[in-house]
Amino acid sequence: MPDFSTILQAPEIRAIVQENLLERAFHDALFPRLLFRGEATPQVWPASVGDTMVFSGVGLIKPKMAALPPGVDPLPSSYQSEQWTAQLQQYADTIDTHMPTSIVAIANLFLRNAHQLGLSAGQALNRVVRDRLYNIGASGNTVTTAAAVAPTNLVPVARLGGFTRARNPLLAGGSPVRFDAVSAANPLAATVGGVAVSIVGFAAATPGDEVGPGTLTLAANIAAFALRAAVVATDASVIQRVGGGTTIDALVAANILTLADMRSAVARFRQQNVPEQPDGQFHCHLSPRAEGELFADNEFQRLLTALPDYYMYKQFAIGQLLGIAFFRNSEAPIAQTVSGGATASYDPADPLGLELFVGGTTAGLAVEHSLLVGQGAIYEYHQDLSQLITEAGVTGRVGEPRITNNGIEVFTDRIQLIIRSPLNRLQDLVATSWRFIGDWPARTDATVGDAARYKRVVVIEHA
Repeated sequence: MPDFSTILQAPEIRAIVQENLLERAFHDALFPRLLFRGEATPQVWPASVGDTMVFSGVGLIKPKMAALPPGVDPLPSSYQSEQWTAQLQQYADTIDTHMPTSIVAIANLFLRNAHQLGLSAGQALNRVVRDRLYNIGASGNTVTTAAAVAPTNLVPVARLGGFTRARNPLLAGGSPVRFDAVSAANPLAATVGGVAVSIVGFAAATPGDEVGPGTLTLAANIAAFALRAAVVATDASVIQRVGGGTTIDALVAANILTLADMRSAVARFRQQNVPEQPDGQFHCHLSPRAEGELFADNEFQRLLTALPDYYMYKQFAIGQLLGIAFFRNSEAPIAQTVSGGATASYDPADPLGLELFVGGTTAGLAVEHSLLVGQGAIYEYHQDLSQLITEAGVTGRVGEPRITNNGIEVFTDRIQLIIRSPLNRLQDLVATSWRFIGDWPARTDATVGDAARYKRVVVIEHA
């Protein structure tokens, strides 16, 4: 196709005109809103308390409603206790800027590098919180990754989350308060393919990882189990699976998200006395696709009959409904947002305790996971990083990033930005880094309500 620009087409004129002029600017990339980290309640880590803190919760005294016979003293009552922990961890990343390159680039490369690094920091910590929330919602639910046709006490599983620690206050030698590592003295009751078993040990495929694939050790042999058989702990979190079924493999394409599933999740929260968030609502994080599925629900459509101008249809947004504040979250776990998700593999750097495909392979149906969160499910304990700076000072500058991308303020609170002075021999290589020190403990509620260890999060699995 000929080039018909406004410039005269004469060859001698075209030869002296500068073509393909490079615009001197970097345009922002498409970037998600970072919503998961907002669910964590921030708390400052107290100074000089070590790198691990233990938190204690208590159960309730069983109500005694029987009248006392005359002259009889009441028997002493008691209540159970439980504990969960947080451990300081450091998260960081860095990027180098070669200043001679920066000054000849189309725009300030140093500023752009700092901008991109800040985006990465916000997204990294947001996904850490996402994984923690989904992991407690999927705790104690997995499938076998191989079949056994002969008696064995070794069970290979897709995810270890919820099977590596147990609490046995009524068992002699068991852990009375804290969830400690499973052992012969501190076993975890579970079922494999519907058969009751006792888990006394585990071996992780990645050493030190208690979320991803591994092998469970049973106290006694189990006769046999099928490939992808359900493995469920007695204190497993309740996963609401559209259409029912004991594993993710029960889902079919017709099992899309409906308002009925949302009602069931809210009913569970209320039955377990989970408090609403400070805004008076439970929070639901769902992908744009899952949001679209709700609009296809007959019940939802009946609610909006003859209301074409209502904001839900005008803005394609649900807002608040059924005691839930709905958040469209493009960082919800799907193959594109989870490391290794595109190949249905597990990446220890992105430890997500659930699978994304029916059958555990990309040949299966892609599965969505919508998340409902009540108040107090997770906390963000962060260290005051100003304590790291002494009278000796620093070689450079330290601050907190303030980033706007495509007009959206990026959540980077409590993240430290470090711009190091150039220390190479030519003093022209500037390192820009971010750092966060803290942890996101998820509290347990095993001493009240039903047997579930975690009650403040509900995961809904659907097509």
